Amino acid sequence: MKLSDYTLKLMEEITQVIGVSGNEKYISKVLQKYYKEYTNEVVFDNLGSIFAVRRCGKDNAKKVMVCGNMDEIGFMVNGITDMGLIKILPLGTIFNQTILAQRVRLINSEGKVFKGSVVTINPQEDKPRSVKISEMLVDIGATSKEEIEELGIKLGDSIVIEGQFEVLATEKRILSKAWDNRYSCIMGIELLEALKDTDLDVDLYVGCTVQNKVGLRGSETATKLVKPDLGIVMDCLQANDIKVNKDVVGKLGEGILINYYDKSMMPNRALLGHLVDICKSNNIKHQYYYSMGESDAKWVHKLLIGCPTLTTCICARNVSTNSSIIDVYDYISAKKAIVKVIKSLNTKNINKFKEENR
Repeated sequence: MKLSDYTLKLMEEITQVIGVSGNEKYISKVLQKYYKEYTNEVVFDNLGSIFAVRRCGKDNAKKVMVCGNMDEIGFMVNGITDMGLIKILPLGTIFNQTILAQRVRLINSEGKVFKGSVVTINPQEDKPRSVKISEMLVDIGATSKEEIEELGIKLGDSIVIEGQFEVLATEKRILSKAWDNRYSCIMGIELLEALKDTDLDVDLYVGCTVQNKVGLRGSETATKLVKPDLGIVMDCLQANDIKVNKDVVGKLGEGILINYYDKSMMPNRALLGHLVDICKSNNIKHQYYYSMGESDAKWVHKLLIGCPTLTTCICARNVSTNSSIIDVYDYISAKKAIVKVIKSLNTKNINKFKEENR
């Protein structure tokens, strides 16, 4: 089972864009380009979250919000030394040991990109220790603070660790930066393509939120914008299958995640069961999963008067790094399942999901 050349090119384009929390405009511009191929209505909240809107044309149609965040883990410029080295402030949960000596890209406010590397004073060989992020600097080849300023680099500019897009040897797995959560950006575009000739019974909002990595901020404002009757949140979560334990959750190649617990959201049981039924009746591979993390579903499911919410995730190894790996089969399984869920939605079953806990 392989991905099309179109999907692979889309994946490479989307994952390689620089877009850390608070500076997602470059990925937003790419999304706008694709969304406008499928709809004339693209809406934004005032933080930068973006949605393509497909209206079904029916009176009082239910609104279905399909989303995931577009920002990636990274850094911002937090200071400049007299030697021309750049201090960094992390945006998101980053493991210190994955950063040192990595190559980076810095983008300034004018959109100019500079390449460099993360450096630090090497710990003594006889006293090995973990190096703190506060002890790391970025070197882009400048020799003074003045040279950095002449390049137009300012406090707050964005930095990401390089992570090239690579289809690995068997073509079953793909390595890249930012699968968390450019998976949702890519999948959103693919959903619009898959549903372009389908008559739906709901108004569909497909899009991406901002500032997830620094506190799930965009999902809150986006939910207030859309006011959904039902939410579907897409995310890329941690694979745990390299542990020597057959009971671990999150295995590459085992399909879409049936995420029955999220630290920030308890799924609507009827809606979760609906996903499972769709997977079983269509022979779509799926696996049960629970997460101790948080997702955009935290706000989608509980703002305003609340709405039934489902997460439709895949897992990745090294998920919070620049070298994360997904399985092609998981992506294909997720796409099939999400498309069928959306096609199945109507006023009757959405109301049924809402009444689950009454």
